[in-house]
Amino acid sequence: MRWNFLVFYLKKLLKSKLYLGASTLFFALLLIRFLLFFSDDMNSGMEYAVELPSEVFMLVQIVSIFYIVFFYLLYSKELLYGVSSWFADGYRILLEKMSALLAVHALYQGIMLMMSCGVFSIVYLFVGVEPSDLYLSLLRFLAVYQFGPLVLTVLYGVIIALLLETKKVSFFAILLVWILTGPMTTELFIDLSKTVHARDWASLLFIGKHAIQQAYDSYIGFEVDRGGEWKWAAWFLSLVGLALLSSIRFTQTRKERNAVLKAFLVFPFLIVLTAYHSLQTNTKAFTRADQTTELEQYRQMKQETNADLRYRIQSYDLSLHGSRAVVRVALSQLETNRPTFQLYHLYPLHSIEADHQPVKFTRNGDLVTVWLPKRTSTLTFSYEIVDTALIPYTNGRIVLLADRAWYPKKRATHMYRTYEYRVAGTRAWGGAFTDQFFPNETYTFTLNVDGDVLFCNVPKRGTVYRGKAQAVTLIKGQGHQLVYQGYKITYPADWPNMAKRAPTVIHQFEKTFHYVHQIASTAVPSLPKSIVFSSWGLSSFMANDHLVYNTDFSSIDTYHVERDYYEKILRLSVPPKGSRIMYNEWISLATRWLMQKNDLPVIDWSSKSEWFESQPQSVQKQIESVYSEFQSLDVDQKQQLLRTWYENMDNAWTWDRVIEIMQEVNGVGGRH
Repeated sequence: MRWNFLVFYLKKLLKSKLYLGASTLFFALLLIRFLLFFSDDMNSGMEYAVELPSEVFMLVQIVSIFYIVFFYLLYSKELLYGVSSWFADGYRILLEKMSALLAVHALYQGIMLMMSCGVFSIVYLFVGVEPSDLYLSLLRFLAVYQFGPLVLTVLYGVIIALLLETKKVSFFAILLVWILTGPMTTELFIDLSKTVHARDWASLLFIGKHAIQQAYDSYIGFEVDRGGEWKWAAWFLSLVGLALLSSIRFTQTRKERNAVLKAFLVFPFLIVLTAYHSLQTNTKAFTRADQTTELEQYRQMKQETNADLRYRIQSYDLSLHGSRAVVRVALSQLETNRPTFQLYHLYPLHSIEADHQPVKFTRNGDLVTVWLPKRTSTLTFSYEIVDTALIPYTNGRIVLLADRAWYPKKRATHMYRTYEYRVAGTRAWGGAFTDQFFPNETYTFTLNVDGDVLFCNVPKRGTVYRGKAQAVTLIKGQGHQLVYQGYKITYPADWPNMAKRAPTVIHQFEKTFHYVHQIASTAVPSLPKSIVFSSWGLSSFMANDHLVYNTDFSSIDTYHVERDYYEKILRLSVPPKGSRIMYNEWISLATRWLMQKNDLPVIDWSSKSEWFESQPQSVQKQIESVYSEFQSLDVDQKQQLLRTWYENMDNAWTWDRVIEIMQEVNGVGGRH
């Protein structure tokens, strides 16, 4: 290569107002977004500063059109003057110029990449995000979704120049390419992207994320995997091959033309190879269609199932090496030859052995029925842990929660249930994991796990985890831990200043849990000493030995002033009783009582649970009268009503009975 071309194009870029203006615009818009973020009171806790890199998708979409126009104008003018045709090796000069332009642009974008990573890192350090490999995964994220798409803009401009030269239609082509290839494509064509699964060939059409609003998942990290990098390589090879093919009409000899065609024949093989690797290594964790399909599968599953649970589990011996899981279940009091277990249906189940002999089994959703030729004392399950929407497994990081059937459980239901309700007259679907409240029995667990384990509720004994528990949570991922007054707190790597904020959070947990004990019997006797926090994607539940708490989109240290906080604590600690509508309305009124106990204003005394609209008009009027009367009671009367209501509530309870108790409480208080 003639190295003077590199210097020539470097000067061109540095002197171009369009190119430098677009680069400056990128950081100016990024600065504005930072200012808007920090001025928002909802972000006072800064848990979601780590989501700021998702802004890169919009910024790349904006500035990329300026880059494409710049490269098109630069290269089309050179082709117009035909400088390369003046020399015997003119075609070689044309290719060298193309390569030099690509190299200089990539170098410049590499500098912008490091600057962007530096800016984000400074922001993270400023808000208090602790140093960890999160910063390295941030660099990888920006490399895939900022550096990669912006480097490709030079190829877009060059290809359009080679095909259309200076024709006016070229600007229409630029606009079309900009829209179809930008990282915002999944949002612009959301109806299409919502139907594309992570491993569909159609996913190769999108170089951005399927859901651009979320960049980070608790403990899993940024959405970066080999699939995204292989996809970028497939795009790069496709565009280089197209540029090579577009330039063939500028060849001056048959020898050059034949050499180009021979080189071009290699590209389809390389493109297919990289695209295939992209599909094989692409993650499902952040893809809309995969989650929609998985939840739809649960909607189609029969909720009424046949399960034979006439056995007891004495202990578990779990071995997790990579994605391979081998679980030995020791049984006692086996009274059936067709025992049923709950195991996540998307995990490929390779074999089940009884006394070291393979046995037959059938699967119905998450329920596995084992066909035993004779009674046995042990069963060994061999299966694969794979990446799914409900349990993502990315880059060796995985969050296996106790409420999910990631190991065989003695259950008669599917792992996840769906239900239908109506909001403002519109049909809606909800869902929840069926193990929100665990059975009282405990089992002896022994876990042999490779890699670094961030959290396990079973204590570590030497090289294995061994102890008794209702169920097991195992987290291998990005995160931190701290100890405060006997509480072992685990939190995501992106949560800042937790050492300072933990006392406020723990104090609020203890106080609220104390208040809940005054109106209902809770599923666990006291607040667990191990607490796992998350921001998004995980469910919430409370076992005897650990609490998993998802704040959704609220800051942890201001969460105690939100209504949803009290409602969530109630739903985690108070088991359902009576009918679904009765329990949900009790939760709704108890939430308002908790807010008053904490001297917080109750904004709305009329809102009902999501099941309210599905009730007959007569029942709705009764519920409305309950809310109206409940508001007029004092705090102590509300407490007495809620306690009596919950203690006696069953499926036969009616709203007339609730109104009767309310009148009795009101009468005792001296109010008529």
